[in-house]
Amino acid sequence: MVRVILVRTGSKYDVWYEDQLKHMIDKYSNLQYDSFHVIKDHVYDDEYKTFNKLLMFDRFRDGQNIYFDLDTIIKGDCNRFLTKELHALKPTWNDMPMNSSILSWEGDYSHIHDKIHEDLDWYYTRFWKGIDEYLWKYFKPKLHSKGYVSYQTEQKEKDYPVYLFNQRHQDMKKEGWWTCYLNQKWTDD
Repeated sequence: MVRVILVRTGSKYDVWYEDQLKHMIDKYSNLQYDSFHVIKDHVYDDEYKTFNKLLMFDRFRDGQNIYFDLDTIIKGDCNRFLTKELHALKPTWNDMPMNSSILSWEGDYSHIHDKIHEDLDWYYTRFWKGIDEYLWKYFKPKLHSKGYVSYQTEQKEKDYPVYLFNQRHQDMKKEGWWTCYLNQKWTDD
């Protein structure tokens, strides 16, 4: 069983991003998935609103899971990202040790979610910029190093199956090379 997971909490991303990503996964990713889930519950109140991503580890404890950030353009095969052990991405666009724009794992990794409840306020304070540093410090996911690029460092279309718009999600609603991969029913009204 393969499960695709998105997280859309708060107001930063509207349903347009969710719809576009589902469209690209269905049309271009070659992923044969059994279920598609969008976590919309706003449970955690951390500064950057990323702790809600940890809910996926609590809710999905079986099967093959793959998570995508909403500010992602998919234009090719994503089966390379399906892994048994927890995997994240190795960023080339910053000095962080890992990036959680794509996460994949099989089975029960609920301990990742449960750990923050040891002292939630401390984890909010310690990892106020987001969960990437938290995941790296305590769980050391294995890292994918191919098959993706960040729009921050490569704005022209190249032969990558995945483009990550990391913090530039507004650009996805503008006209660009990526427009042909989107569901053409969108408008920016």
